[in-house]
Amino acid sequence: MVTRPRSPYRPGMGTDPPYLGDREPQLRRFREYLDEPGVAHNVLVTGLRGVGKTVLLNHYRDEAEQAGWLVIDREWAEADAEPPTFARTVLADLQHLARRLSLSERVKSAAGGLGTGALDLLGGLGVSYEGVELTYRRGERRISPGRLDDDLRQALQQLGELCQRSEHPGFVLRYDEFHVVEEKTGQFTLSALLSACAAVQQRGIALMLVLCGLPPILENLARSKSYSERMFTLEHLGNLRPPEDGFALVDPARSLGRDYEAEAVEVILRETAGYPYFIQLYGDLLWRGTPADLIKLTDFYRLRPEIESVLDRGFYESRYLRTTARERAVLHAIARAGEQATVRKIQAASGLANNVLQPTLASLVRKGLVFRPARGVVAFSAPLFGAYLRRRGDDAV
Repeated sequence: MVTRPRSPYRPGMGTDPPYLGDREPQLRRFREYLDEPGVAHNVLVTGLRGVGKTVLLNHYRDEAEQAGWLVIDREWAEADAEPPTFARTVLADLQHLARRLSLSERVKSAAGGLGTGALDLLGGLGVSYEGVELTYRRGERRISPGRLDDDLRQALQQLGELCQRSEHPGFVLRYDEFHVVEEKTGQFTLSALLSACAAVQQRGIALMLVLCGLPPILENLARSKSYSERMFTLEHLGNLRPPEDGFALVDPARSLGRDYEAEAVEVILRETAGYPYFIQLYGDLLWRGTPADLIKLTDFYRLRPEIESVLDRGFYESRYLRTTARERAVLHAIARAGEQATVRKIQAASGLANNVLQPTLASLVRKGLVFRPARGVVAFSAPLFGAYLRRRGDDAV
């Protein structure tokens, strides 16, 4: 019995695919930023679900670490967005960075216990945001929480000065799923982070802020600071363009001695619309479900029901089940128009009054299911979500 090689496709979340298509321009720009530690550079990565945002972030981390930069990684959750938790979380990340810097031979050999001083500062601030005051070990001054932007600026400045005395060119704050952080009136979260980073970068501190999230992150940042669009290089990831989409599907199989019928490639790429996650999923299931070395169009049609079932259960259903009955009615109203719709069409299709529809749309935005690509337009944040809803049928509402 001939044992077939394991599938080369990787349809997981943040899993590096065998062929990283159409992402070299982003990596080239990032490498250039790493070579300029004295210049202010920040990166904002956005796009729909499944386009490879986290994969690109992982490559950013690897590139930065290879260049000697220190990297702090975090994937944010909705609970982290509350102001006290946000403050404690960012300060905890900076404290972790201070510990790593304190291990630097250059910092340890410097006079004055610089690393210990940074840890004292960050430890004090961190505890103060728990609602408790802390006394410095080397003084009588007590720390109580002030404005978060001031505290972050002080902490980032001290860490940057430590970095300058170390063998590390700079440090990166790499935050994924950051669209969940939405600043409300009177709070200090996004605006505090942006203003603190901008202030220390203006003083030559080698800090790079890398934020990643679904498209609502753009609106969240713009509302928090009017200058946010000038702080970041925007990397908007989408579906793979020809011929990269074809390479991503075909090359992994060819590297292991298998191939695709040309007609099958054409139909698969049309069905997947070039989205990286879908290409990996379709390729994986076709690899496993086809006994011959040539994957044909007839194999695709034979396996199509299974592929759609796996896709629906694994990618779409968990998102759909988080919604209320009214939210589902709105989602289906959008799906009747395709993958996006005007608010006017949604209102007509759902029968909801505007004062009911708008809060429902706002809730769907917060849940990461839709976003507003333009004024008066609402689109799904997961690729081909409308096609999934049409497969379900309106009777599933």
